[in-house]
Amino acid sequence: MKKLLILGFLFIYFTNTYAQKEVKIPFSVAISAHIKKYNLKINEAYNNNDLEHAQFLFDSLINNHLKGTYLDNFSVNSLKGESIFFEEYEKPIFLITYASWCVPGIGEIPAFNDLVDKFHDQIDFIVLFWDSKEKLKDKEKDYSSHTHLAYVNEMTNQDSHIINKLKHSLGFPMMYFMDPDKKILDIRKIVTHHSSESLSNSYNIHFNSLSKGVSLLIADLDSRPPEVEKEEEKVGKDGRTDEERRIDEEYERYRREQDSIKKAEDN
Repeated sequence: MKKLLILGFLFIYFTNTYAQKEVKIPFSVAISAHIKKYNLKINEAYNNNDLEHAQFLFDSLINNHLKGTYLDNFSVNSLKGESIFFEEYEKPIFLITYASWCVPGIGEIPAFNDLVDKFHDQIDFIVLFWDSKEKLKDKEKDYSSHTHLAYVNEMTNQDSHIINKLKHSLGFPMMYFMDPDKKILDIRKIVTHHSSESLSNSYNIHFNSLSKGVSLLIADLDSRPPEVEKEEEKVGKDGRTDEERRIDEEYERYRREQDSIKKAEDN
C-alpha cells in the first residue's frame, strides 16, 4: 500500500510539473489564416453596396476567429523616444489605432478623455498612431495626460510583419480590448456620424460607444480571482527548497524500498 501511495504521489507531481500549457494563438497567425477569404467577401459586399452584410462579415471574423487570440508582442515608440513593448503594459488594455489624417467626430476625444481620467487606474488606455513622431506631437495636446500616446513608423519598426497585420488587415481607426495577458476580448470599429452633429450629440454618441469597451474590460477584471501573493520559498544551503527536498526524500525512500524488494527476490 505504501508503495502505491508513493508511486501515486510521484505520478501526480511529475504530471502536474510537465503538463502542457494552454496553446496561445497569436493574433497575427489567426488573421493571416482568414484575411484573404474575408477580403474577397467584404469587397464583394461593398461593391454591391450591401453594408449590412459587410458588417456581418466583420462581426463573424472577430467573433469566430480573432476573439481569444493573443496580441503579438511588438514595440511602439513614446513621445519621449522610448521603445515600449506591449508586454510591458500590465493592466487591461483599451487600444485605439489611428493616423494623424483621420478626422475624429467632434465629441470623440472629449468623451474618450473623460473615460481615461476616470478609469486610468484600472485600464491602460493606448492611442497608437501609424505616423511619425512629429505628427503625433501635434495631437498630444488633444488627449488626457493619462493616455499612453504612441506611434509606429512602419519603415523603421523591427516588427513590420506584425504591424502589417494589425494596420492593414482590419484598417483603422479601430478599437482593441485586451485582458492583462493580452488576450483579445473584442475588436470594434470606431463609431462614425455625420459631420453636422453638434458637440453634445457627438459626445453622447461616442461616450456610449466607448464606455461599452470600458465596461467589457472592467467586467473581465472583476471576474478574475483575486491574486494571492505567494510566499517566496527559501532555498537552503544545498540549493533546494523545502518542497524540493521533501520530494527528493520521498523518491529516495521509494528507491531504497525497491532495492530491498529486489534483494529479497534475489535471495
